[in-house]
Amino acid sequence: MLNLLDITFEVRPCFEDTETDYPVPFLVDPNADSTIVGDDDIIGHLLEKYGPSPDLFDRKALWPIEFRAFALATAEIAAELRGNPGRTQQSNARPDNAAMKPIELWGYECSPFVRPVKEKLAELGLPHKVVSCSRGSKNRDAMVERTGRFQVPFIIDENTGIEMFEGPEIVDYLEAVYTTKE
Repeated sequence: MLNLLDITFEVRPCFEDTETDYPVPFLVDPNADSTIVGDDDIIGHLLEKYGPSPDLFDRKALWPIEFRAFALATAEIAAELRGNPGRTQQSNARPDNAAMKPIELWGYECSPFVRPVKEKLAELGLPHKVVSCSRGSKNRDAMVERTGRFQVPFIIDENTGIEMFEGPEIVDYLEAVYTTKE
């Protein structure tokens, strides 16, 4: 829903094997000064606060998101086929990764080139800000203005000053910088 509404958002990875008091998923919305817990409540909040007027779109178009059984089954099958990336922290991830400044990841949800980068960021426990660049997004123009072209994935790492394209190279970079050498 965040990508559909063209909202830039920050991700803070959390893992199944860590003890936490936080239910997931949860959304902190500083614009509404609120914290929302649970998929349905988050989707409802985002639509109400940031979506178009209900009379401007057919709500049935949201069935792939709102039909819980379909959404969960397809997400679980896809994750299982890829080995459940991001579910546990990579064993050699630097212990200070969670304290890093968020890495900006420019991309869109269905890009097969962006997915490995998102998964590596999650596995390393790195906070990251996702700048949605789906077709029709104003962020595409912002990227072209900044870089001279549109290509995803693209990252900006304030921790090191690196800006780069190309999914495999980004994954290699993250692996080299944000892991311990065992």
